[in-house]
Amino acid sequence: TTEKPYHSKRPHKKSRAGCINCKKRKVKCSEERPTCRACTLRRESCIYPGSKSAGQSPSASSLSQAVAVRDSSLPSVRRGAPQSPHRNAGDVVVTTEPQFRPTGVGDDIDMKMLWFYTAEACNSFSIEGGRSPTIDHVLKVKVVEHAFKSPFLMQCLMALSALQLRGLGQEVPYAKTLAYQSKAYEGYRDAIEAARPADYPALLACSLLMTALSSQMFREADTKPLYIVDWMAVWRGIGLIIEIISPQSITDSGLAVLFYRPPIDVEKTGQFIPNNLLFMVSSIKPGDADYEHQQTYYTVLKCMGSLYAELHHGFSSILDLRIITFFSFMPREFIPLAKEHRPRALVILGYYLCFAKLNNDLWWMQGISDREIKEILHAVGKPWLHLLHVPRKIMHMTDKIQIMKTILAHDTWAPPDQDLSDNDRDPRVKQPGIVSDNGRHY
Repeated sequence: TTEKPYHSKRPHKKSRAGCINCKKRKVKCSEERPTCRACTLRRESCIYPGSKSAGQSPSASSLSQAVAVRDSSLPSVRRGAPQSPHRNAGDVVVTTEPQFRPTGVGDDIDMKMLWFYTAEACNSFSIEGGRSPTIDHVLKVKVVEHAFKSPFLMQCLMALSALQLRGLGQEVPYAKTLAYQSKAYEGYRDAIEAARPADYPALLACSLLMTALSSQMFREADTKPLYIVDWMAVWRGIGLIIEIISPQSITDSGLAVLFYRPPIDVEKTGQFIPNNLLFMVSSIKPGDADYEHQQTYYTVLKCMGSLYAELHHGFSSILDLRIITFFSFMPREFIPLAKEHRPRALVILGYYLCFAKLNNDLWWMQGISDREIKEILHAVGKPWLHLLHVPRKIMHMTDKIQIMKTILAHDTWAPPDQDLSDNDRDPRVKQPGIVSDNGRHY
């Protein structure tokens, strides 16, 4: 056999000040306090020999526990182990230092949910037409900073993580998920009523994230029919929060970039409105219950025209963004018409749901369209079904190209050679900014 070359041991300086766990495992301790690196990685209580509890402040009992052990060769002491009422003269008193747990994070599940939000869930809200370092920083850092100051936002982040993980088939306690959701909704409502300036940044972030959190109702079996109307109202809630907060406060919060929307030229988008929808509104006569709301319907259709206009560019980040932010442009007057389940309002929503199927890659947009289209078909009745032939065709489609062909009524349509889905290839992604409800930059 070939003899292996001899290597002398690398000289090193022995340390006698390491923690008990590292001594037991015979590994070098970084000797950092209150918790060394090795114990931090293993999520163990870091115990240093010779620590005294006598010099601690009265409140220190809530942060550490004094535990008696006979010598450092014994198994490491678990945090919370019962303390012996008697100590022999040879006993050594050691103190277990707790692992760091941020304010607002109660247990290991909470920690996992917060980690998953910063690692993955936040990526579902990279808006500005695609991923960007600026957006990522705001979602991963600034939003979390505000969440530590406003617990209702923290509950919202954890609820989003729990829902996404459950959707991926991961085990998250159902009771815990419900608790996150309940606390997020309740805290958000209370914060709106209190309108404390300190909570303004968290209210801004929560108003946006609530649109995703509330989308879970589309996937619940017992959700009331036509939930799409309530979801639209949640989107309009973003505008209400922005009205409470001054534009300067939005900028100061560091969150302004999350509210960028692509502008809409409503004078040009009108020409892309499908003829059947345009006639549905233009043919309203005096005496019709919708006559006084004719302009409201037309305004909504011009917003929808921006979706049809964008289709001619093929699949793109801007199209995704227009679909996501569509409800944020809705005139307030349209919401009560939809809540009354007026047929014309529901027909318009039916066509929006066709576009929503193109964004099915986002977990919180999944499962929205088919169920709601079916309920709209049932609600409007036979006299209006001829206006919904496109949603009826698309209802069970899954192929995005086929959906696009059906929306455009163009059987031979094919995606353009230039793929604009990549953020770097579409110069228009630099245009989104703070846009008013009439589609123009402030």
